[in-house]
This record gives sequence, C-alpha cells and structure tokens, in this order.
Amino acid sequence: MFTDYLRIIVINLLFITASGFLFFRTPWCILWLGPYFLYRLHQDRKAVEVRRRQLLASQFRDGLQCMLSSLEAGYSIENSVNNAVSDLRVMFDENAPIAVAFRRMSHRLKNGEDAETVIREFGEQSGVEDIRSFSVVFAIANRSGGDLVYVIRSVNDTLYRKQEVVREIQTVLLAKQLEVTIMKWMPFAILAYFGLFAPAFLEPLYEGIIGRLIMLVVYICYLFCCRYAEKIAEISF
Repeated sequence: MFTDYLRIIVINLLFITASGFLFFRTPWCILWLGPYFLYRLHQDRKAVEVRRRQLLASQFRDGLQCMLSSLEAGYSIENSVNNAVSDLRVMFDENAPIAVAFRRMSHRLKNGEDAETVIREFGEQSGVEDIRSFSVVFAIANRSGGDLVYVIRSVNDTLYRKQEVVREIQTVLLAKQLEVTIMKWMPFAILAYFGLFAPAFLEPLYEGIIGRLIMLVVYICYLFCCRYAEKIAEISF
C-alpha cells in the first residue's frame, strides 16, 4: 500500500511539473498548481482503494474454493479457513489481499472467536458487496443448521458467473481506456513538438498577461476534459 501511495505522489508531481512547464514555461507553476496536485492525490488514493477492493473481490472466489475443498473433506469451518491459508499462500503472493484476510481470520479463529462473527466482520471491513452478502448468507445458514457446503458452492458458482461478465466488460473497456490515455498525452506531444522545432510559433502565448491567460484557460479546459474522459471510461463493479 505504501508503495502505491509513493508511486502516485511521484507520478502526479511529474505530471504537474511537466504540464506546468509545457503550458507556462515557469518553475513557479508548481506553487499555484498545488491545489490541483492535492486533488489528484485524493482521487488517486481513492482509485488505489477501489483497485484493492476489486482485487480482493476477484481473489475471494479462490478463497471460497479452498474452503469448499476442506469442508467437502469433512473439516470444520475453522480448520477449513486454516487450510485455505496454506493453499492461498501457494496460489498468491504472501501479501495478496485475500491471503492477508484469511490469515487474520485464521488467527482469530485459533484464539477461540466465533466463526460467524469473524466472517461477518471480514465482510464489513472488506468493503466488497459480494463478501458482505456471503457473510450474511453464511450467518443465516450457520444459525439455522443449513448445509454450509451447498451454500458455499452456490455462492462460488454465482461469483464465477459474475466474474466472467466482468472480464468481458473490462475487455471492451480496455480499448476505450487506451484511447483516453492517448488523448490525455497528445497535448503534451504537440506542445513539446512546437517547443523543439518551432519555438517562435507559440512564443506570444508565453509572454504578456493575455498570452498567459489564454494558456491558463486552455490548461483548465484540458484538465476538465481529462477528468471527463476518465469518468466515461471507468465503471464500478
């Protein structure tokens, strides 16, 4: 998580510096573009959290499958979670969101906490609707003495079908997201080209109050267009 935050700080700082120089050709732009820098950090931090939840949601089905295998072999829910930790360690990285979540649940279950409480709190803390729904279904089945194997298998099958639909949607969106990225960087390429090969062509825009106001308006419009294009290309699952 710290690495992701450090990366977005560096990327946004480079973006502000490069765009400020290309549009205004002054190092002081970093100071008065500070509010936008903070805004981008806030937006990117939310995007990091969204990606974390999406990754957890996609890995949750694998965690359920590991639990299901142990339950079908006759293990209790506590031992199933513990066995799933070992399986997930092989399937994913040690710091994968689902591996971390199952390790925490296994530790709490070993300390004697109730399985229903542990899974319910996992669902609440995950921020993922599918996991919250599973925790509710699990609690109902556990209290009523229902067939947990059947419940987990049904949830697992439902998640599989949903993830297939999500993959198809993401494949379609991938081309649009690439177009948005190209459109975002095209003004930089144009300004860099004129700055290198025809600097006199844009010189009036970097001198005098009127020229700088025009560039400021263009830059603000550019930022709004970038944000609007990102909103068009993004979708929540």
